[in-house]
Amino acid sequence: MNINQIKQVLTIAEEKNFTNAAKKLFISQPSLSKSIKLLEEELGVELFERSPIKLTHAGEAFVSKAKRIMADIGELEIEMSDISNQSKTYIVIGIPSHRCYCFMPKILKELHKDFPNCYIKIEEYPTFILKKMLAEDKIDFYLGTENPDSLIYKAEHICNETVFAAYPKSWNIEFKEDEIDIRKFKECNFITFPEQLALSQYLKTLCEENGFEPKSIIECHNAETIYSMIDEGLGASFLPELFIKYFPQKDNVCIKKIKGYTFKREFAIFYKKDKYLVKPAVKFLELFKNIT
Repeated sequence: MNINQIKQVLTIAEEKNFTNAAKKLFISQPSLSKSIKLLEEELGVELFERSPIKLTHAGEAFVSKAKRIMADIGELEIEMSDISNQSKTYIVIGIPSHRCYCFMPKILKELHKDFPNCYIKIEEYPTFILKKMLAEDKIDFYLGTENPDSLIYKAEHICNETVFAAYPKSWNIEFKEDEIDIRKFKECNFITFPEQLALSQYLKTLCEENGFEPKSIIECHNAETIYSMIDEGLGASFLPELFIKYFPQKDNVCIKKIKGYTFKREFAIFYKKDKYLVKPAVKFLELFKNIT
């Protein structure tokens, strides 16, 4: 058994198709099939059921261990490269798009002053996807508010934030000073985040606690798009405090605190406790401590 065969098994398990896996691995399908057959003969077990392609019990055990092996090899390569002071390093950062707008330009500008050869890849997806990517070692850092397993991941606190109500000025809703009663929205249309996201759950819970179900007419995972739709008068929504702080204000949108809503959630950087951090990654964490 060798590293190439381990990569081949993992690729087939991901693609669930020998032909697609072969293309991804840049080898012929017959060569891939032969390699897997030789590996199965060496191990004395079948790793895949062929029609349709799916992992056997032995295959599932193999893949579970193989993922850890490949992660360790990747960590080893990174650490050795860092020790040898090679100029090229890279970091993969997972962050929701509206938070990326708030923080990343300033952070990366400072980071590249000290590490001009560090390659940065930014993955902008909803929180539930980023948490999965972190678990699968597809990103080095996840920036968000939903804390993964504290036994596996370390959290570097950035700040605490609340959420605000945002609605079209054309609605002419009465409010007291800088707060608004959520019950004012009982008959109004809402633009909501997908139900997998915490903001969607906050909105639903708060409305239910005040005696009504939010009337959602549009669902969207992008805060910038939701903000623009509010500006067009389509509905109201909840938006994160940091988004409100950094995103340019729109003339046709009212932003108000929610009366009686005092909950704050932690915004942090999460990464695996046992992960080796290259020097640019350590600097990245340091820069975030003074960003807000």
